[in-house]
Amino acid sequence: MIQNLLRYFIALISLSAIGLLAIDNFFIPMYVGTDTDVFLMDLRGESKDYAEEILLNNNLEVKVIILPYSKRHYPGKVVEMRPSPFTKVKKGRIITLSVAGNKKSIEVPNLINMTLRKAKIELIDNEFNLDTIIYEYNPNIKEGRVSLQIPESGTILKSGSNISIHISKGIPKDYFTIPDLVNLPLTKAIKVITQERLRVGEITEEYQPKLIPNTVIGQSFPANLRVNVPVEIDLEISTDKK
Repeated sequence: MIQNLLRYFIALISLSAIGLLAIDNFFIPMYVGTDTDVFLMDLRGESKDYAEEILLNNNLEVKVIILPYSKRHYPGKVVEMRPSPFTKVKKGRIITLSVAGNKKSIEVPNLINMTLRKAKIELIDNEFNLDTIIYEYNPNIKEGRVSLQIPESGTILKSGSNISIHISKGIPKDYFTIPDLVNLPLTKAIKVITQERLRVGEITEEYQPKLIPNTVIGQSFPANLRVNVPVEIDLEISTDKK
C-alpha cells in the first residue's frame, strides 16, 4: 500500500514538472511572444551605424531616412525612430531611423514673384532656412509676392543657410503712373497728364511733315513707369514747318 502511494506521488510530481515545462516553453511563448518579440531600446542621439548594428543584432530590419541639414542636430545622429522607443515589436519588423544629414552645396532658387507660402515650401525643399521677412511697397511686384531675396538666385550656399525675403505691399497710394502719350494730339496729351496729377514739362518741336502737326512723338518718361512724385513730362511734338 505504501509503495503504491509512493509511486503515485512520484508520478504526480513527474507530471507536474512536465506540465510546468510545457507551459514555460510552449504555451507562454505562444501567447506572450517571448521568442518573437523585441523591446526597442532608445537609439535617438546614437550614430547611424551603431543604431543599425543594434537593430540588426536583434533580428530587425532597418530603413534609414536622411533628413535635411539642421543646426539643431549633429550630422549622422539618429533624430527619430519609428516605431517609438520602448515599443514591443515582432522580430523581422522594419524600424525606420531618421538621421540628421550633412551640409551640402546648393544653388539658391529664384523666389521672385512667388507667394510667401510657396517661397517657404521652395526653401524647405532646397534645405534652406527662412531668416527675415520684410514687407515693403513695390509698384512693380504684385502685393503678397516676393519682391527681393538675399542672397539672390543662383548663389551657391551650404544647406541650412539663411535666406531673407522682401514681400511686396503693392503700389502705395501716393504713386503716380506715367501715361502713354505718343501719337496723341498735344491738347489731349496735356489733359491726360493733368488727370494723372502730373505736370507738363518742356514742349519741343520736330519737323515731321508726314504727321499731323502737334502730334506727340516722344515723352521724357516711359509709359507705365511708376514714380512717387508728380514729375514733369517733357513732350516732343511734330510740326510741318522747318
